[in-house]
Amino acid sequence: MMDATTQDPIAAAAAWHARIDASDMDWAGFGDWLAADPSHRAAYDSIALLDAEIDAAAPAIAALLPANDDDATDAVPVSRPNRWPWAAAGTGSALAAGLAFLLVGPTVTDTAQTYTTSAGDTRAVTLADGSAMQLDRGSRVSVTGGKTPFIELADGAASFSVRHDPSRTLIVRAGAYDIRDVGTRFAVTNARGKVSIAVAEGSVSVAPHDPDGSAPTTLVAGQRLDIDPSAGIAERRSIAPASVADWSDGRLSYDGAPLSLVAADISRYAGVPLVVDPSAAGLHFSGVLTIGDGSRLLDQLRAVLPLRLRRADGVVHLERAGGR
Repeated sequence: MMDATTQDPIAAAAAWHARIDASDMDWAGFGDWLAADPSHRAAYDSIALLDAEIDAAAPAIAALLPANDDDATDAVPVSRPNRWPWAAAGTGSALAAGLAFLLVGPTVTDTAQTYTTSAGDTRAVTLADGSAMQLDRGSRVSVTGGKTPFIELADGAASFSVRHDPSRTLIVRAGAYDIRDVGTRFAVTNARGKVSIAVAEGSVSVAPHDPDGSAPTTLVAGQRLDIDPSAGIAERRSIAPASVADWSDGRLSYDGAPLSLVAADISRYAGVPLVVDPSAAGLHFSGVLTIGDGSRLLDQLRAVLPLRLRRADGVVHLERAGGR
């Protein structure tokens, strides 16, 4: 593991980036380094985006170079055998000068492709960069960016399996938050104003789309972040990596999840709005629910938690039952 306390953030970011595809990549150490200081995430994003810019510009640069007529018959493609030859030696002024224009979001020039699923179907999609995306039931996403995907999860849930590729960063926007990823497996839910991110492998960073001065949050494998903007709550917890996106197997697994987040999930599958009454707002749920057609999810939840249902104007209110 690299010493994050003594190494310049840019040099350390470059060293991590050079190892991102290694079979023995220290993902836990990488996550710890990202979380140690806000400058580390900024430095790493700069390095990853710089590499993407270099790769994207390589064909145009090659076309402008003069032809070597003497060796034309023997010309062979020139590869980049070492993407970061300077990673261990630090960085120069040329790199520093190039970072300013890289600290911006992706430039999207292609038309958005929208994918939706009905209340009873899931859907698997292969993105242009080779990443795999699976949509849960009742979900809607739009994809732009081609080889550097920008994905907006408007509603529902989706899981992603992103191949390790230092030349690009995949971004998923859910509500007011951006999830940035280089290569990993993770899932995102955006339902009724609440956002959840769970990581099965690798790491992601989560930050508000509109900067508010707060440092990005880094999640590594086996972690989940539940965000309820209306309540001003963002809660990180440990999870079993195998439980990430277990909705693809017809299950919903929870470990101490707030009732409001469980209700948001159930609402998507049951097709009815659920509201958690203040009397039940403090309840948490641990266990596994079987999705089925969604109609029995509330019954399963009531078998474990002291809940009473009250229906009014097409909305189901979850109240705490007395005496239990």
